[in-house]
Amino acid sequence: MFGSIIALFKKGHREIKLSFNRLSLRILALDLLSIAAKIGFVIIPAFLIGTILIWLPQGRDTLLLMVEKLADKNPFPLLFLLIGIVLWCVSSELGVRYAIYISDNSGKNLSEARVEWRKTVQKVLAAFFLLWPPVAVILGLIWSSFTATYMDKASSITCFSICILSILLLIVVLSNLYFYKTGSYGPGRYRKTILGERSLPNQEQRYLRKLYGIYEDYVYALPKESSFQQPYKQDLQHFTGNFKEATDDKINEFPQSEEVLTSFRRVPEEFELKEHNIKLKKGESYRWVYTIPSSYYQGLHRQIRILALTAFILFLVLCFIPASWSVFERIAAPALVCIAFFCYTGLYIGLLYLDKSFLKKWVVSVRFFMFIILLLSSVFNDDHPVRENTAAAPHRETVSNHFKKWFIRYKHTINSNKGIIHDSKQRYPVIFICAEGGALRTGAYTSIFLSSLEKKLAEHNIDLKGALFAMSGVSGGAVGLGVFNAVTYRSSYFQDPTARLEASRKFFKNDALSPIIGKMLYGDFIQLFIPWHFKGFDRAIGLEQSWEKSYETTGDPSNVFKTDFIDHELSEDAPLFMINTTEVETGLQCWLSNLKPDRLLFAKERDLFDQKINNLNYSTAINFSSRFPIFSPGGKIGRRLMGKHHYLDGGYVENTGSASMLEILQILKNDELYVQVDPIVINLLFGEESEKHAENIERERFEREPFEIERVKIDKDTYGKHKENSNINWFNEWSEILNGVLNTRSGRSHTSRALLKQLVNIDSGLFLDAPLQAKTGEVPMNWVLSNQSISKINEEVNLKLEQQSGTAILNRLTRKYFTSIQFISNRPQQRKQ
Repeated sequence: MFGSIIALFKKGHREIKLSFNRLSLRILALDLLSIAAKIGFVIIPAFLIGTILIWLPQGRDTLLLMVEKLADKNPFPLLFLLIGIVLWCVSSELGVRYAIYISDNSGKNLSEARVEWRKTVQKVLAAFFLLWPPVAVILGLIWSSFTATYMDKASSITCFSICILSILLLIVVLSNLYFYKTGSYGPGRYRKTILGERSLPNQEQRYLRKLYGIYEDYVYALPKESSFQQPYKQDLQHFTGNFKEATDDKINEFPQSEEVLTSFRRVPEEFELKEHNIKLKKGESYRWVYTIPSSYYQGLHRQIRILALTAFILFLVLCFIPASWSVFERIAAPALVCIAFFCYTGLYIGLLYLDKSFLKKWVVSVRFFMFIILLLSSVFNDDHPVRENTAAAPHRETVSNHFKKWFIRYKHTINSNKGIIHDSKQRYPVIFICAEGGALRTGAYTSIFLSSLEKKLAEHNIDLKGALFAMSGVSGGAVGLGVFNAVTYRSSYFQDPTARLEASRKFFKNDALSPIIGKMLYGDFIQLFIPWHFKGFDRAIGLEQSWEKSYETTGDPSNVFKTDFIDHELSEDAPLFMINTTEVETGLQCWLSNLKPDRLLFAKERDLFDQKINNLNYSTAINFSSRFPIFSPGGKIGRRLMGKHHYLDGGYVENTGSASMLEILQILKNDELYVQVDPIVINLLFGEESEKHAENIERERFEREPFEIERVKIDKDTYGKHKENSNINWFNEWSEILNGVLNTRSGRSHTSRALLKQLVNIDSGLFLDAPLQAKTGEVPMNWVLSNQSISKINEEVNLKLEQQSGTAILNRLTRKYFTSIQFISNRPQQRKQ
């Protein structure tokens, strides 16, 4: 089965070894780089697929998801991946050959040894890029198989083996189609293959291999007799003397004459004589210049037209598939990437064909014209406008007014349960949640953690739903808070914490990545060349629609993600929900919230619902915070003449939500009721970079008073890690700028958390860090999570909440809560009548 591959490697090794013996290493390297530079449109996608599927955990996680679906008897992702690999392999091999055919004319002026080396490089690169896509997928699958320890062993071995063997079989089929030779040699003939260069007619193969540049003029020349040594000079003089006596017609017909030249040496009759004896070069007595008509390469051009037309049709079909359908999830992300690279390669080959063959006399190439269209469209298109409602957002209550109503109701509930009356000196535990960004990694962790925490606290007779006043989320953390807010406060369908926890898990098991990939690589790509906006092409809208579809799987008949973000006056027991985003034009951290923030610095500029936008879909509002390139683009609001604003991921300014929560607590501290608040702040963090800081905070004793001790510990724990990792040793002047810009966000996040911690501890509150400590290789930062990733999140959440040591999150939280309640109960009380 592998005979053709083995023969290919043997021949390639033999030809490479021969070239190494004849040429210097410098010449070999220069010629290799020269040829590689002409096929960048093939090399770049190949490099990307290797990086995505082998190096990045996000790519391996999508392969793992494919294996899991196969275990669930869903073979479609694997089937479409095989189709995508075949298409991409075919386009890559033809792309390499065609680019070299039209650009490499080294056969005219380089030595025979160098020409043979360049031919060898052409064949090696064409074979490599033909087989590289399936090899990269196999390597990614092998790596993923070692991490899939959660799967049943028999099922894991079976499913991974099916995937790997299917792709190996695909490699064998491709190698036989391209390299297995049939037929026999003959004069001027080549042994045929089914696909590839050897499948073309013999006359085409002959000129394609000359490295003359297939669309350049073909030159046939006879040397002067003075160029030869005696006795050959005299014979040549006699030969050329015949030309002097011949007519012009006879001279012009000579290179194509059947009477004089053999078929192997004769210029094909399809070549058109362009000029004769014009601009003779040194050493030439006669010179014929022929134009090669495009019709001469019928076989090659037929392959190119079929490839380009197939790529164009498939590309258009995938462009117009709505993200709300299940087509992209059925195809899955790995296949969508392979098919997209096939389409890009095929379309670019088609443009090369138009420029070099069909429209070669045009002054401006089609590719340059497309580039101009791209530039002009970037000026006039709408930059991913946000889906807004026609009506403005309903009236929102201020944070202060809502807090008064919420807190009075909350106090009444606790006092009723304890059988006490109002006492202005009592303090009541109030919970505040901050959720850090990190795509679905922190999104799933945030929602599952809070739903699990609610369930665990209910076992201790603590109502998390009633004690939670404010939530501040960034990027993936905002998505997680959005899901928790939807199933806990916005929906009446889920009646108990167990049902809400199961709904959270169902939401994050759905594939939100495939619709993004489908729109980003197809619809959004064509949108770059169109000066007006199509909602069906927008990948940001595709992401929002995928969330809406994910929420449908929870079973809630009223899909909260499709409803208005501000749909009615907020109920008294509902929390403040802040979605943080970044305004490009000002650099300000802006908010979308279900309450109107009063006494907020730059409130009119930062509160987007105040003056800048109308009401939004729930999913659209959440996406304001998760617009992190390249997956979700920046969103635009406003009109061209009236002024536009663009919004990016909230993590560009501060990635934990702490800065916004700090401002909320500062607003609440101005309220007379806040003196009765015992604040509990829970930080749900991305994980690894905050782990050391979290462990240090957990060891602290919060009963201590000392502001100075707290400040010293904050400085040491929060900034110590930065100092350890601050060395810059390479390209200092450039890396200083890059690292400074990138680390500004991290510094802002650490500072905001430190200030928030100070404020909470001054009020004798509780500040809890809960980082997701799973490595990114186990739970990658992605918009789709495999069952392994979800399982790892569940495992870590359960470990955190079931841990019985003195530093366990659940223990510390319940201890703080019951300490406050016990303080209330032990005060002199007056029984209700």
